[in-house]
Amino acid sequence: MNLLYLLDTCTVSDFVKGEAGVLMRIRQTAPDQIAISTVTRMEIEYGLLLNPQRAAKLAPLLDAFLAAITILPFEDADAKAAAAIRAALRQSGQPIGPYDCQIAGCALVHGLSVVTSNTREFQRIGGLRLEDWRTNAG
Repeated sequence: MNLLYLLDTCTVSDFVKGEAGVLMRIRQTAPDQIAISTVTRMEIEYGLLLNPQRAAKLAPLLDAFLAAITILPFEDADAKAAAAIRAALRQSGQPIGPYDCQIAGCALVHGLSVVTSNTREFQRIGGLRLEDWRTNAG
């Protein structure tokens, strides 16, 4: 496996919406370099269940995309890293949502860059590499 990038939910959403910068970077990046966490997979599935009509339209695109990339399971080491992130940020008066800290924990454990347009939330996490493919900033 040659993984480099862990896409968060907003990046996958940007992809299915056809956001130009995200589409360009996904096309330029080998599928074996891209992953999502099972946390992001859950968030995607949740969104689809809330809107079955949209889900039916997106299913072919999403299914092909998810089949081409790696879906990393959220494991014990990820949980420990996420807990440490969440505790440190809470103690410093900067709470973070559980899903974002789980995605960050997974990225840190696997040495991946988080690809997100939500850089404000993630930039508070020490040692985490971020990229925003909407702007092509890396």
